[in-house]
Amino acid sequence: METGKIGKYLKYAIGEILLVVIGILIALQINNWNERRRENLEEQRILSLLTKDLEKDIASLLALKESAEKRFKEMDTLMLTLSSEDNYDIPKFLQLGISSLGFEGYFKSNTGTYDESVAAGSIKFISNDSLRQKIFTYYGDVKLNYTDKNNQKQVYEKIYPVFFKKLMATKNAMQLYGVHNRLAEIDLQSLGQDPEFMAMLIQKKASETFQVYDWQIFLDLANDLNESITQEINND
Repeated sequence: METGKIGKYLKYAIGEILLVVIGILIALQINNWNERRRENLEEQRILSLLTKDLEKDIASLLALKESAEKRFKEMDTLMLTLSSEDNYDIPKFLQLGISSLGFEGYFKSNTGTYDESVAAGSIKFISNDSLRQKIFTYYGDVKLNYTDKNNQKQVYEKIYPVFFKKLMATKNAMQLYGVHNRLAEIDLQSLGQDPEFMAMLIQKKASETFQVYDWQIFLDLANDLNESITQEINND
């Protein structure tokens, strides 16, 4: 104090404190920048993978619709055949019956990326709130998919029992698979007058009609979401 150096010491101490504070602030800023960069990279990764999953969903839905439309035509042919008095090629009728009644469609969305990001909590890195909500809406809808679940239940409980009893448990069907048997041959006239078989045909077509309706909704949602995600990726 006698030498008058206290002022210099105070200035030096304050300067050291300021340097430390500035260093801490710079370090925090760098850390925040790195964190934002990491989050942006993770956002881009999730969005990119979601587009790939959506493209698979779109391809699957288009294929399901196409196969259902093919079955519609085959079932129409079966109904016209059973309502006709003319003779018909039984092997061809059987093949159409197996193709249209023995198969069914079911849409299962590719939810791997969505499930992983939700479980890890990284879905929050999608900064666009409306896009994030659109993603939640799409996957919430396709995961429920009540129509396909109900249709699958009907197929196993109501369609297949009649299909196997009336069409497959016949001499013609067994011979188609190389099995010799003593079953009766298919009687188209009797089938055309069988309310149970005709009701099964009508029910199968009706249930698939509802499925196609829902698949189109899912397809529109998938296309819209895919377009929104692509725009978000391009904007970044």
